Amino acid sequence: MEEFLGQLQQHIDTVREIGDQIEQDGDYMGKIQEYLPSMNQMVTGIVQMAQDQGAGLEMDPGFVVQVLQDILYGMEHRDAVFLLDALRYGLLEVYYYVGAELQGEEMG
Repeated sequence: MEEFLGQLQQHIDTVREIGDQIEQDGDYMGKIQEYLPSMNQMVTGIVQMAQDQGAGLEMDPGFVVQVLQDILYGMEHRDAVFLLDALRYGLLEVYYYVGAELQGEEMG
């Protein structure tokens, strides 16, 4: 579990960096395209954990799918504001929730 939480923190840091690049009008497109495969792995792992009844994660898979669709929409349309919202208020919220739930589970 510690390893997963460490990976989750790395993903959080990467998404924050991409968000900062978007805000600073940086070249974020290359960075997010580079991040997509590992994001896909992490999100797949989270969804699988949520489906495992013993994991204790209460997550709406529809919300996760919507977040991923929003990220793709923002990328396809090069809509930096939309993409930033999808990352900050979608993907990061999923990551924060999973981290908090798993850490709470370990402590409790």
